[in-house]
Amino acid sequence: MLAILLCATVPFLISLIFIPSIIESRLAMSMHAQVEEQLEASALFYRDFFDAKKREYAARAEAIALAPALSELVKKNKLEAIDHHLQRLMNANIDIRSIRIVRENGEVVMEQLGPPQRLGPQFLPRTVVFPINARPFRLETVFILSERFLNDRKRAEELALVYETTRKLESERARSFYLAYFGILMVAVGLSLGVGWWLSRGVTRRVARLAAATERVAGGDLSFQVPVIGRDEIARLTRGFNRMISDVSEARDRIVYLEKVSGWQDLARRLAHEIKNPLTPIRLAVQELRKRARTEGGLFENFVVDLTEVVDEEVESLTRLVDEFSQFARLPAVIPARVHLQSFLQGFLRAYAKYRDDANIQLIMPTLRAEVPIDQVLLRRVLVNLVDNAIDASPNHPVNIRIVANVDRDNGRCSIQVEDGGPGIPPDLISRIFEPYFTTKETGTGLGLAIVKKIVLQHGGTITLSRSPLGGATFSINLPPVPSHLPPYEEDEEVGLG
Repeated sequence: MLAILLCATVPFLISLIFIPSIIESRLAMSMHAQVEEQLEASALFYRDFFDAKKREYAARAEAIALAPALSELVKKNKLEAIDHHLQRLMNANIDIRSIRIVRENGEVVMEQLGPPQRLGPQFLPRTVVFPINARPFRLETVFILSERFLNDRKRAEELALVYETTRKLESERARSFYLAYFGILMVAVGLSLGVGWWLSRGVTRRVARLAAATERVAGGDLSFQVPVIGRDEIARLTRGFNRMISDVSEARDRIVYLEKVSGWQDLARRLAHEIKNPLTPIRLAVQELRKRARTEGGLFENFVVDLTEVVDEEVESLTRLVDEFSQFARLPAVIPARVHLQSFLQGFLRAYAKYRDDANIQLIMPTLRAEVPIDQVLLRRVLVNLVDNAIDASPNHPVNIRIVANVDRDNGRCSIQVEDGGPGIPPDLISRIFEPYFTTKETGTGLGLAIVKKIVLQHGGTITLSRSPLGGATFSINLPPVPSHLPPYEEDEEVGLG
């Protein structure tokens, strides 16, 4: 806008400096020509002058009457539009005293009178009547001619004295003004175009950067952000483009992760089935071995008891593994409901205190009462997994854990942060912490955090890992606002940890 403004206004400002002088010079030269005519034919002045005025008035009246716009308005009988049209004509022609449209029977359809200064005795009226294309109407136009023209003959003699000298001076002056005007105008146009081009480059470069970014997005690259420069429309467009890239990248990552977890769930289902089948025969064989060993007695019985205890431990470990695989494979679908965030967290804290007492959990909630679209059973399972992991990872007991909830008043999104004071997660493992079957525990299966992330993603939210203010890890869960189609919240019985 600034570039366009410069290119348009700089030549205009230069013109404002010179045009008055040029007009003055041209008017002066025109007056010299009139004086010369008066000097050469002063006897014919009035006749030629008034004849010219009559022809002029007739031509102007004809042009007004035959104008298509006026004819169309009269045909359609648009009185208000006719009134505005005649008013514009009055404003554009200062020597018209009045205009009116009359039928053939003399009825006046519309009339416009000039301001009072056009109606005084110092003006001579001249009425011109001309038929309008929209018959049976005619246009009556009253022109006025100032009486000062009657005195021009007297002034002509006075002007004759200075005519010769002033004509020469004005001619030279007009020529110098023309040359200066065009010279400065060309320089101003060149400078304004140069400055305008320089200013516009800031916009065109950013537009070109956005165009290149769209090509990268079309090629599947979503791992970049376009630099935001300035605070204009291009900057707002760039910020919106960056948000779009982030949203698309987040949605793609969510879909990829859910597809990956679904594949791992199929694998877990098959593994659970394959492992579970031989466990029963193993248990039966161990029981039979112990039974026969008791008949033998002595060292052999002790030897068998020791061996079967080892087998029992391993079978029990495999059983727990099968149970975890089965739970992972049979994750139910999320069924969100409108739930009060404060009530949900307080209910979780009461239930968890009954379940485990080796953690000091501090609950920090927003003062604003908030609603979230969650499946209470599954989201409680998420919090249980996160708190259990924090307790298991901490070398000291009881463990200090803080659950912090926040609500964004602008968009209605809620966040739940689980902070602990444990050893934290090594930076090189953060990118893999949510992968199925990846674990830092000696006896873990690596399914807990994978289940957590899948449940959060199925809620339409996100989960991230960062350093905790308490010194350990912070898991941040961000939940979307409540959709309008969910029914109002109804207080129900406390849901267990499951």
